[in-house]
Amino acid sequence: MKRSMVLVGLVALLVAATASVAALAAPAKRAASLPSVAVLFPGLRDDHSWNQAGYDGLMKAKKQGAKVAYIENVSQDKQLEGFQNFARQGYQIVIGHGGEYMDSALRAAKDFPKTKFVVINGNKGSKNVTSISLNYGDMGYISGALAAALSKSGKIGIVAGEHIPIVDDGIKGMKDGAARVSKKVQVKSTIIQSWTDVAKAREASLALVNSGVDVLWPFLDAAETGVISAAEDEGVMSIAVYHDIRSIAPKSYAGGAWSDPAKAIQLAATNSKMLDGKVHPLGAKEGVVVLAPFGKGVPPAAKAKTIAAYNALKKGQHF
Repeated sequence: MKRSMVLVGLVALLVAATASVAALAAPAKRAASLPSVAVLFPGLRDDHSWNQAGYDGLMKAKKQGAKVAYIENVSQDKQLEGFQNFARQGYQIVIGHGGEYMDSALRAAKDFPKTKFVVINGNKGSKNVTSISLNYGDMGYISGALAAALSKSGKIGIVAGEHIPIVDDGIKGMKDGAARVSKKVQVKSTIIQSWTDVAKAREASLALVNSGVDVLWPFLDAAETGVISAAEDEGVMSIAVYHDIRSIAPKSYAGGAWSDPAKAIQLAATNSKMLDGKVHPLGAKEGVVVLAPFGKGVPPAAKAKTIAAYNALKKGQHF
């Protein structure tokens, strides 16, 4: 994919060498109705996970005619500065791609009341701050039903980055989805205190496999490759989050539930009606959490149980 970029003058923003800045020129005939949008990403836009999905959503908004800009690798101590600098430059919508941006967005919003701030996976709102959150409970529920239907050991495992509300929602969802299929299935979770440490994720996954786990669910960013490599090497199954992992998990991929962060970014950038200062959860009922394709060899009975769980969520029948 060709990605043409123009550097934005954000020298005042990024003193840290780890953060990179880029802005994307809008088409010559930009739709007058679309606002200018800037996004702060916590990681790299090509991480094959959370950040890349968000970047893809920004590119979709650009194709629709929005003027867009972004910053990668924004550390926590640079969040507020990032919001403020984009607001000063006149961007009408400034998005933090992760729940960790919540406090900084609320602070920046007080100083720039005419700017609309958005936090993807946030849990609060104010006059000019809107949260658009992916429903991790739905993702966990669908994945838990599939994992329980597939597990021969009766033990399924989660490797997650840290204990934050979305992770806790996902863990609870997986437990509830597994219980829908079998009350005897055990769900084990390991928190590695990192979203990007591949080696740590692999080590945690191997420990879970050694304890009898035969289905793994990575709840991570770039570190998910550590979970997938462990599943591939140890002959256990892996569950997908966010995107299609079949190319990197040809042997272990079983299916799961995808929740596309690209849709959240695209909606925030192009649907001004959503920016109402409230929290908008997006799940199966809203068509954002979807059932992933099943992997090779998944038995019809397991497929049927997973589809039933998904259909229940689409009807609003939560656990």
